[in-house]
Amino acid sequence: MKKKDLRLAVITPEFAPYARSGELAEAVSGLVKALAKSGMEIKVFLPYYRKPELESLSKELLTRELIVPVGRKKLKASVYRSELGRFALYLIDQPKYFHREHIYGSSLEYYLDNDERFIFFNRAVGEFLVESKIKIDLVHGHNWPASLVPLFLKSVYQKKSTLKKTASVLTVHNFSYQGEFPAESIAGTGLNWNYLNSHQLAFRGKFNFLKTGLLFSDVINTVSRTYRQEVLLQHQDLSFMLSDKKKRLFSIRNGIDTEEWNPATDEFLAANFSADNLEGKKICKKQLLRDFSLTLEEKLPVLALVGYLTRLKGIDLILNNLKRLLEQHAFGLVVAGQGEEIYEQALSKLEQIYRGRLGVRLGYNHGLYHQVLAGADILLMPSLEEPGGLTVMHAQRYGTVPLVRATGGLKEAVTPFEANSGQGNGFAFAEYSDQAFCQKVGEALKTYQNTQEWLKLVYNCFMNDNSWTKVLNKYLALYEKAIKIKNGE
Repeated sequence: MKKKDLRLAVITPEFAPYARSGELAEAVSGLVKALAKSGMEIKVFLPYYRKPELESLSKELLTRELIVPVGRKKLKASVYRSELGRFALYLIDQPKYFHREHIYGSSLEYYLDNDERFIFFNRAVGEFLVESKIKIDLVHGHNWPASLVPLFLKSVYQKKSTLKKTASVLTVHNFSYQGEFPAESIAGTGLNWNYLNSHQLAFRGKFNFLKTGLLFSDVINTVSRTYRQEVLLQHQDLSFMLSDKKKRLFSIRNGIDTEEWNPATDEFLAANFSADNLEGKKICKKQLLRDFSLTLEEKLPVLALVGYLTRLKGIDLILNNLKRLLEQHAFGLVVAGQGEEIYEQALSKLEQIYRGRLGVRLGYNHGLYHQVLAGADILLMPSLEEPGGLTVMHAQRYGTVPLVRATGGLKEAVTPFEANSGQGNGFAFAEYSDQAFCQKVGEALKTYQNTQEWLKLVYNCFMNDNSWTKVLNKYLALYEKAIKIKNGE
């Protein structure tokens, strides 16, 4: 089989720009677009959340009568198809599960029936493929909400003519989110309770979606080499399954969608710019200062925090040291994102204290993310854990210098700047501590004062190629390996 003839089904709980809570949506959509350009036939399966972006899509109703078993219940699902250029998006609709405000739940708590919701989604994909007689060579699932499809392929559908030869790949974007549910949740799969043992679906006395995907997928992948090493060291409770030749954990770095994230054409920006002409970036910075009500001289640096606000993103380092840093250095900070309530409240209180130097916009706003990354000088990402780091790649694409903790994908995306050689595209520190963080912020702000050095550093960021074209062949090779394993080769 020629690689371009591969028939691929992508199973995902998020897909940009239609449903997203974090970097997963961007990563999956970017990969799909890149694969589709190579000529591959791709079908993307996504829950039909009631999001404006999905509602406004032009779509065709394929069926209202898809019967999906969930335990002893048989539920009906509707399936819609939307043609999105070179690939098709299939939406699995069930009001009981997906007509809600959030994808997984609010910042306070996850939906209590997420086990049943995503059992339904995984099973509905399988039932639709069987009923429609669509032939698929390989399914590529993303994260724990798509981890049960490989299980169903090797149990419920192992004798179905259209699926019995279908291989599976699971990409784990973050091992910290595993989809752990009460043992009784296995009843929803319709499988025999004998599956619930320590060698199969049970993990720490619970039904673990991610472990299920790791066991039943033909190939497993994660999103950076460094994160792979960290997983094998730090998640030993799961990694014991991933160390032998039969079930290795591969790693392929994510890329970015360079068409969407392009400062020369970005429609969200107050002005466009490029590495050869930075005048537009200055205009974007002025607009950013106005939008966040910062009373800051334009010559002073603007730091930014963008994305999901959680402990794993290193928010504690910023909160613990903001007072000290603002007293020692002249800069402004803008925050755009949403996340855990404790961090949202803390940032809102600090905004009142440091009004004019700190601006906070809570909630998800995709256009605002573009505007912040275009207008800021420095992106802060002192993550405790960071598998991929797409936000850093987006920042570099816009000439915004990242300051990161050297962990996971951030360690690979950022090469520390050296003034003497003029090499490097950011700042990085290793130890997760207040001292290491503050020292690196001070170093970055000092470098900013040297205009020549800073312009060289910004130029290096622009020249950093994080496009999907660099890694596409690695994914094609991974798919080929999965198919060979499925065929017993």
